[in-house]
Amino acid sequence: MLETLRPFQLFFLSAGIAIAGSIVFGAQHNWFFLSCCVVVLAAGLPHGAFDIYIIANLFQNKSFVLAILVYLSLIVITVLVWWINPQAFLTLFLIYSAFHFGDSDYPTETILFKASWGLSIIALPCLLATEEVALLFSVILDAEPLPIIANGLSYSALPAVLFCCLKATKQNTRFTTCALLSCYALVCLVGGALIAFSCYFAFLHGPHHLRRWRLKIPDSPNMGIYLISLSLFAGIALLTVLAPEINLSNINGLSNGLVNTLDANAIRYTFVALAALTVPHMTFLYIASRRN
Repeated sequence: MLETLRPFQLFFLSAGIAIAGSIVFGAQHNWFFLSCCVVVLAAGLPHGAFDIYIIANLFQNKSFVLAILVYLSLIVITVLVWWINPQAFLTLFLIYSAFHFGDSDYPTETILFKASWGLSIIALPCLLATEEVALLFSVILDAEPLPIIANGLSYSALPAVLFCCLKATKQNTRFTTCALLSCYALVCLVGGALIAFSCYFAFLHGPHHLRRWRLKIPDSPNMGIYLISLSLFAGIALLTVLAPEINLSNINGLSNGLVNTLDANAIRYTFVALAALTVPHMTFLYIASRRN
């Protein structure tokens, strides 16, 4: 049964390093948070850049051009929704992300299992690192702490985890799911929400996604993926450096050690940039999954 964990050894290794680093150095150092942003971007951009090949595989000629325009339009719409109503944007994005994580990580499972897996990934940090998640949300929204979102999600964490561990269609899947979620929860407890999600996104979700779609579209060149990723990474880095700094001192109640070491710009613009790229990514991936 331990053989079923082999495909996820990179995730378990990253989780072990994150736990050890958090214990030795502490999880609230500025370089830890910046490293998490870099890791999330480094993992997220290549598997998002692969979308160009997925779209090319789905559409040809004029349809391809139209699909690219729709993709770019969804990016603009996502940024506008965040700009106009950040709280609605955050709530809808978390719900959409939960669906995407379940559908992408376990494409052959039931809809209820997919929803529970995605909800577990989103809700476990809210349960085990509620204060940090509420703080991260306030930085993303550039607003007073709003724990209602984190608290609301935290109540759904245990039911979602229990459903995943008990209701998978295969026994091996149940064992793997319990092991992965237990490890994820441990990183949340020791290292915090951002570090745990970085491990999941960079070393479980991202590689799993790329491996699956490379098998379906084997002729996609690596160079194109890396060039697109590097261009996007440079743009986000430039935005983070040049954008006005978020004045955390104006947010009441955020004077703890975590805030003093947070690079708010890096976290905020990393999240918004990834969200803007992720919405069209999830949309076209859903279309591609239903056609394949």
